[in-house]
Amino acid sequence: MRIVDCHVHVGKLDDASSLLRMMDANGVQRMLILSESERISAGKTLENMRALQKFASADRARLGMLAWINPTIPGAARLAERALTEMGYSGLKIIPDHWYAYEPRLEPFWEKMDALKASILFHTGTLYGFEDGSRFCHPEYLEKLVQYPNIRFAMAHVSWPWCEECLAVMGRMKAAVHYQKVGWQSYIDLTPGTPPHIRKQAIANALSFCGGADHIMWGTDSTTGGNLNYQKEILEGDRKIFAELGVDAAQQERMFSGTADEVFPARV
Repeated sequence: MRIVDCHVHVGKLDDASSLLRMMDANGVQRMLILSESERISAGKTLENMRALQKFASADRARLGMLAWINPTIPGAARLAERALTEMGYSGLKIIPDHWYAYEPRLEPFWEKMDALKASILFHTGTLYGFEDGSRFCHPEYLEKLVQYPNIRFAMAHVSWPWCEECLAVMGRMKAAVHYQKVGWQSYIDLTPGTPPHIRKQAIANALSFCGGADHIMWGTDSTTGGNLNYQKEILEGDRKIFAELGVDAAQQERMFSGTADEVFPARV
């Protein structure tokens, strides 16, 4: 079964061959790696994007890239455009960093992302960092993107602890398909987040509410600088959960790879 980890943070960028071997050991065919975060500087954001681009050039089919962009940085839209049209990035990673997605000042950015048909992985749910930033990361605020239907977006961590709110947003965006010219634009990223005592139920609820796995993707929150043991741990645990829930092989493969490959395709 093909495995794609849709949510991997950047660590050391000095040994791609070693990382690929660790992926092989875990049975992971592809990872989507997030460029290093930058909160205030366009120049540093571009530097981080170039660093990951160089690293991922070792195997662009297996080492996918998501550009970490802060939309409030002057020039952010142009940075995103360069990532998506010039640098081989499959999409963007965005954290609502003390701003709300519905703010009027962000509308030019969303308009540009809509024109680019961008795919975006949003942090949603409690944020372990960025000062007191969790309150900006409610998934419901992403309802704003219904006005930009060419943007496809995934809500990371099943938006824990707001998992039901995440499903409400999924339902809202699915309903919009009936009056928009494009398809269902929202997705769920299963990356923990969700602690062990509720993870099985959160996955079951997502599959039931969404009518299957077509809009659900799997990830781990691992880092390139580690040994990928955490990736292996999450993979083994989620395989057990899928088996306990009676998820068939086709639906498992959709979550493990098909959705991420579709939303964030390789750009080689």
